Amino acid sequence: MAKPKTSSFLQSKEDLKRITQIMGILAKFQLDKFVHRVQYVEKLPVRIPKQKVLDEVKLMTPQERLRALFEDLGTSFVKLGQLLATRDDIIGADYAAELSKLHDQMKPFPVAEVKRVIKRELGKSVGELFSSFDSEPMASASIAQVHRAKLKDGKSVVVKIQRPDIEKTIIEDLRIMHYIAYLADKNIPEIHAYDPMYLVDEFERSILKELDFLREAKNSKRLKENFKENKDVYIPIIYDELCTRHILTMEEIEGSRLSDIIASNSKKYNKRLIAQRCIQAFFQMILVDGFYHADPHPGNIIVMKHGVICFLDFGKCATIDKDLAGNIFRLVLFAVDNDVNGLIAHLIRIGFVEETVDMEQFRLDLTDLFDSYYSTDIRSIDIGNMFSGLMAVIGKYEFKRPRELADLTRAILILDGLSTQLDPKFNMAEVFEPYAIKYVANAFNSKKFFETLKSNIFDIEYIAKEFPGALRRLLKKASEGKITLEIEHKNLENITGHLETVSDRISVALIVAALIVGSSITGQIDKALGLVFFVASSIIGIWLVLKTLVF
Repeated sequence: MAKPKTSSFLQSKEDLKRITQIMGILAKFQLDKFVHRVQYVEKLPVRIPKQKVLDEVKLMTPQERLRALFEDLGTSFVKLGQLLATRDDIIGADYAAELSKLHDQMKPFPVAEVKRVIKRELGKSVGELFSSFDSEPMASASIAQVHRAKLKDGKSVVVKIQRPDIEKTIIEDLRIMHYIAYLADKNIPEIHAYDPMYLVDEFERSILKELDFLREAKNSKRLKENFKENKDVYIPIIYDELCTRHILTMEEIEGSRLSDIIASNSKKYNKRLIAQRCIQAFFQMILVDGFYHADPHPGNIIVMKHGVICFLDFGKCATIDKDLAGNIFRLVLFAVDNDVNGLIAHLIRIGFVEETVDMEQFRLDLTDLFDSYYSTDIRSIDIGNMFSGLMAVIGKYEFKRPRELADLTRAILILDGLSTQLDPKFNMAEVFEPYAIKYVANAFNSKKFFETLKSNIFDIEYIAKEFPGALRRLLKKASEGKITLEIEHKNLENITGHLETVSDRISVALIVAALIVGSSITGQIDKALGLVFFVASSIIGIWLVLKTLVF
């Protein structure tokens, strides 16, 4: 385990002040033993005041305590907790469920500060860029807040402005997180299984992407291009000239938030149609385009006129390559078909499960899972929960899901949940079935075959060139007797010892048998000498039997 670079960290007064604050909050949540161990074993040059553990903290479950701890630690740790909520394969379902309750709404920062950020980033004042600009934000979260505005041509837009210094704060906290993860991994043996250093690395990659609004603009434009032929889905226009790493300006969308539609009892909306379009859009993203919105919760979806679905907030988008999408699709098909052996073989083939696991128990767990979902009609199968259950079973065998699979699983569960909230009778499998039929048809058509051939043409060319020469060299060595085989043996010493013992006893047994036969022949010539040989062979035979039984 490599220790993070902490020399500059320990010399920074700001970082020392922050870690003192963090250690104090950890102690408040009954983690004082860890704090004291870190302070004395690591010789951390900070003085951590004693903290009184509140009665309400003592009454909390470990899961509730962790959630409250992240809330007290601030923005960076709340965002970390939200990421951990997607990794039930690492932290467990109970912790993931509790951390999913974390919210990052924050008090708005002053409009004067908003205007200063816009001037700094875009080089012009709010008055020069917009004909009007609302002083009150539409929404205010931990990383940014959003204001309505109108362009000079009268078009309505929304402007997302990153909080001043939030990037600097998060980067400073990331440095401290890396150090704390190292300390925890070193000083708390039971935390090894959670791999805290890996989790912080993963969080760093995720949060730095989210802080880059130019990346979010790029994600939005990519989705818009992918859905340009789909009249049921709309992606807002991005105004590139009004975007920077810290500002994003996009078209304002008129419609109703999906979260409001779910909460209402109004008959105004065709909720089943909305659910269907949400799921269809998602299947297009993952199975056709290979690029999807990774945070499709109801607050990020607006329903426009005629039931058109509009996605918002593109900070969390993910790419899924065709091979992974195909593998996941096959997993679902094996599961739907209740083919446990086929599923296990496929899981091993794609590296999701090692052959060293207890296959018999693994097979039983999968059989129990599929028995609870099995149906002869694909449209009655709860695909969302079945897929989640499958990931849970795999996680039980200490397989760590790749980040892209964790994101996808979370997105599937969010969409499955919102579709059920819209219409309790709606089943994702209804939308899945035509994709399944199309996928199977495409898998066996000639065009697909030639596409695969084309994508591997250089590998095929290399093999075609190299194979004859390699085969010729192999045959030449074989004919000259120059092929050397290296065999690695395990525990052959014990086997060799047993074989030597057995061979010795067989040799003795043959000698005894020869003596008995010889004594019989000799007894016919000289009875006294024959008796001597017979007694000697009997004694040796008895010794051999006793040695076999006792040793």
